[in-house]
Amino acid sequence: MDNEQVSTAGQFLNGRDAISTKDAKVFVTINGKVLPMIEANKFSAKLEKNKEDVQTLGSRWKHKKVTSVEGTGTLGGYLITSNWAKYALPYIRGGKDLYFEVTLTIEDSTSKAGKQTLHFSGVNLDDVPFADFEADDDVMQWESDFTFEDVELVEPFTGFDI
Repeated sequence: MDNEQVSTAGQFLNGRDAISTKDAKVFVTINGKVLPMIEANKFSAKLEKNKEDVQTLGSRWKHKKVTSVEGTGTLGGYLITSNWAKYALPYIRGGKDLYFEVTLTIEDSTSKAGKQTLHFSGVNLDDVPFADFEADDDVMQWESDFTFEDVELVEPFTGFDI
């Protein structure tokens, strides 16, 4: 056995196996065209469960029943193109709204976790960035919440069998 300490469940997490967020890559697919989001500096997505109360006789507990889910998230980055404005204008002029896809891949070569790829479809921004600046030492950035209507785990992390 070599001198490298092994990180396994039940022992400890080796610090180098934590995944650096700087190794994430985000791509959007709009009207069939795949665009690397080189300007992205923030991405988060989650499923929110909608639960209804279920109260029963003989129990003092208020139980919960999941009745639906909602996909929500946040996407942000540096404002370096006019793409979002171009895609928003047709809707406000009476056209159709923009729904697109997002593919997120993260792989930290130092971590034993491996690579994970997620694919989100039916993504729709809650607001559209046009400009955001102040008279200070900063750069133009944007951030928008979004919803999504489906998610697929294309490639799971495989480095740890926990």
